[in-house]
Amino acid sequence: MFRRLLVPLLGSGLLLAATAGSALAKCEGPNPPEFCSEVIVGFGDSSASFQAGTPETVVFTVTQGEQPFEAMGVTLTFISVEDESRIVVPAIATNTPGMWRAEVNLPDGGIWNTYAQVVTNTGAAYRIFVERASVTLPPPPPVQKPITAPPVTPTAPVLPIALVLGGLAAAALAGVVIRDRSRRRTAAAGIAATTQVTADRI
Repeated sequence: MFRRLLVPLLGSGLLLAATAGSALAKCEGPNPPEFCSEVIVGFGDSSASFQAGTPETVVFTVTQGEQPFEAMGVTLTFISVEDESRIVVPAIATNTPGMWRAEVNLPDGGIWNTYAQVVTNTGAAYRIFVERASVTLPPPPPVQKPITAPPVTPTAPVLPIALVLGGLAAAALAGVVIRDRSRRRTAAAGIAATTQVTADRI
């Protein structure tokens, strides 16, 4: 089983090596094909993560004739297809020959045409169309539920009850006073009658 897998893998590796060697040999010959003089900028899978309003790191390659191209400077320009607004981002060379890095923050979603301006050591500049980048919109923020106050339990009004109780107490007190007065008047009338009878007898 291992031998069956190993043979196709070795064959693929040899085929890739032969293809690369053939391309390099073609570019080093006396009459190299046109692609050997073309400067190519490739994003690879970097643009797949573009999201509006989110800073993204784009790593891309600059090659010529399938070999790293020694550029003096690279600038990326993103142009919106919808309103033609532009975002210009300078790139920084990495430690790997032919590989560059740029920090990109596209403000809106949609389709953005991407161009690279590559400056050579002689001062010549290449303006290269790279790709049409599709920029997605960020997900909407989570909906926050409104905070509702706990239900208020109705309480009996204190002031009316106090007034009723006060009225009842005042009525009871008035009844006691009236009763006492009535008793006093009855007692006084009885004493006066007794005095009158005594006086008549005398």
